[in-house]
Amino acid sequence: MATLSDIWAIEDDLRRQRRTLDELFDYRYSQLLFVFARLIGEGYLDEGRLAGLSDDKLAIIRHLLERMKES
Repeated sequence: MATLSDIWAIEDDLRRQRRTLDELFDYRYSQLLFVFARLIGEGYLDEGRLAGLSDDKLAIIRHLLERMKES
């Protein structure tokens, strides 16, 4: 049987994973450009799949990608 500290460690790990997934798949309209940039940056999404977005929004996504690369 796991000790109490082992159980808390598991809970902490699950909480971190849940937070990561919540950020990765945040479908609020105000966050979509950030989500798209992160998904492209991490290789989960290809920019070509965003065909149909306005040039302004694509420019913002590209800017966010550049800032992510600088970090």
